[in-house]
This record gives sequence, structure tokens and C-alpha cells, in this order.
Amino acid sequence: MMIRAGVLLGGVVLSVVASAHHSTNLYFDRDNVVEIAGTLTQVEWRNPHTLLIVETIGEDGRETLWQVESRAATQLIRAGLTPDAFRVGDSTRIAGFRGLRDPASIFLTNILLTDGRELVVDHFAEPRWSESLVGSTTGFYQAARIEDLPATPVGLFRVWGSDAADRGGDNEGRTLWNASYPLTDNARTAQVNWDPVSENPYIHCRSGMPAIMDQPYPLEFVSEGGDILLFLEEQDTVRRIHMANNANADNEPSGPFGYSKGRWEGDTLVVGTINIDWPWFDQAGIPQTDALKLVERFTPSVDGSVLRYQVTATDSAIFTEPVILERRWIWVEGEERIPYNCISDSRGP
Repeated sequence: MMIRAGVLLGGVVLSVVASAHHSTNLYFDRDNVVEIAGTLTQVEWRNPHTLLIVETIGEDGRETLWQVESRAATQLIRAGLTPDAFRVGDSTRIAGFRGLRDPASIFLTNILLTDGRELVVDHFAEPRWSESLVGSTTGFYQAARIEDLPATPVGLFRVWGSDAADRGGDNEGRTLWNASYPLTDNARTAQVNWDPVSENPYIHCRSGMPAIMDQPYPLEFVSEGGDILLFLEEQDTVRRIHMANNANADNEPSGPFGYSKGRWEGDTLVVGTINIDWPWFDQAGIPQTDALKLVERFTPSVDGSVLRYQVTATDSAIFTEPVILERRWIWVEGEERIPYNCISDSRGP
């Protein structure tokens, strides 16, 4: 068997979406790609990350067990795969970003299957070994479904998919987070001292507002009893948006997703959220307090192809001025939410 590590020189196009979600950069070095060949000894088809254990034998005869982390099972399903794509006992070749804390861990970018076909796991990588590819990346999957799609201005109430196909023509709308923030001194100190292993809840199937809105999966708006339910695929999250004029949060308990009250401004759904009991603003250690107030705006495009999202966050203990985050979703014909059934990551306490 062969083990080879090296610096990535140009075969991978980095993705803002990939680097943002679940803070992959906290655990893996995107400037260092390792390539291994060995035998699959364990497969866990799951969310938020599929796990493969690969055994290799070095030139010195020493065995190494590599922990290979891949995209969520729901993302692999959308690439046309099923759980039997990876079978214990298969010989395989793998490439990916090497672990920062565990040198025998990899975040998967490419895998060569036993039949000679190669799976390019997501849209930030290119083929390495084969011209025969299996499945398709999420971006290509979406592009095939939206090609020549007619204009359908049917409004907000449907399933919207993350813009992996980059239909808007720029990376910025595909992830929620900004490059920098106007932090107070105390907030900056808290972020610097943040421990991503012991304090990162996202790998343990927990999330809150506004971080859950970065989820790279479909969402759906459903009208129910005068209110609006917002279903987010990640962690099977459901947010209730209270639409009654007399709705208020005075006697409502706090929670990770807070209390949301909505109103219409033309075709735009405006949602104010307070009572958020969740310690982290983002997935990289910026804290937040119970004084956080969010104002969200969901605006479908005139032709019904894009859902634009903007959220303004105000928390004077954390930010010296209001913070505005933006992203978008797109309409992909036939898209559906898939049950997430999150399984907590083994890292951390």
C-alpha cells in the first residue's frame, strides 16, 4: 500500500461554503493534502459527516488506521450515492486535507472506488486519478435541474436549496459569514480564547440562531394556522414565525432559536427574533449574549429563482455596531428535504 502527502498546488478550487460550514478549517489543513491507499475497515453513513476508517501499511510494515471524514450523508445522497458505495473490505485510494490535531485524519476530497470510478466528493475538488466518475457534485446536480427552468414566480412557500451551483454568479451569496466583525474588546478576547474542541457545539448536533441559518441544505416555508413554519434540514430544525399582530415574547421561554415574530413588506417576509439562549454567534468562537436581537428579511426574486436572505444582528456587548449578514437559496425543481438524524461527532468531551 502507498502513503503520500504533499502540498496542494492547484487541483482544488477552494469553496467558501465548504470552509464555513462546521468550521472544517478548525480541524484540517487546506494547504496540505495527503493521499493514501488502503482497505476500508469501518463505514459510518451519517450526518453531519460520513466517517470512513482506512487501514494502510507503510514501507516499514507498520499499520496505520486513518479516520477519513466526508460530507454529510444527505449531501452524498444528492450526489447520487447510496450507503453501499463504501463497503468494508474494499480497497480504496483517498485524498484530502490532513488533520491539524490528528495527523492520521483526513477530510475527504477524492476517493477511488474498487471498480475504478472516482468520486469527487464536492464542488471544491477536481478528479485526480480517473476519467470515469461516479455520481455528481451538488453543484452539477443542481445545475442539471435548473437548466432552462422556466420563470415561476410562486412566492416563498416551497422548498429552497443551497446555491451550490452558484447560480447567482458569485461566492459571497453562498455562505452567511463575513470576513471580519466590529467586535468589542471583550468579545475579541473571548474569541481568541475559544477552544474549538471542548466548546464547539456544532459537531455535537446542537445549534442556535443565527448560526443555523448557515446550514448548506434545503429549507422550506409552510403556512400553519396563521403562523409560518420554517423547516431547516440540518438537525431537523423547525422554527415557528408568529404572524399575529398581538404576538409577543413577554411570557415565552428563551431557547436556542429564540422567539420570532414576522410581518410582510410586499413579497418580503421580515422576521424579528429575540429571547435567544445560545452562547455562540458563529462557528468560529464569536460569543453572543441574551441581549441579541435579529431582524431577518427573506425576499424571493421576481422570477422565483432565488431567495435572498439578510439578517441584521444587534448586541452591544459583542458588536460596536450592527452586523449585517447575507446569503441566498435557489429554487431547484423537485428538491426535497431529507431527514437529517444527526449523530454527534466523537471529537471533544
